[in-house]
Amino acid sequence: IRLTLITGLCLQIFSYGLLFGWKDDWSKETAIVYVTIAQMFAGIAKDLTKLGGKTVTKLVTPEGKDTRLFRLVSLLTGWKNSLKGVGYFLGSALLEVSYPLALAFMMGLIV
Repeated sequence: IRLTLITGLCLQIFSYGLLFGWKDDWSKETAIVYVTIAQMFAGIAKDLTKLGGKTVTKLVTPEGKDTRLFRLVSLLTGWKNSLKGVGYFLGSALLEVSYPLALAFMMGLIV
């Protein structure tokens, strides 16, 4: 489980790092392929992290406490969605200041 979580977090940092390689003079096709590859690594990272988190939750939940677990998961999912909204807003605001600053800040949140 630890390897799955660490691999997911490392891939997320790697995918953000790829975006530092962005060049404004790329053709539209090159830019689309490059961003798609970065998104691929980010998607794999998200899935690995989610898998590790769900596995840990199931392992530490005593039998018969499933109902409480599902309530907790629902609450956490709601918080996660709220934080995603804040993240989109914050990321957009930071992009107005500086693209490298926005990427570095997002990478810093992971570390």
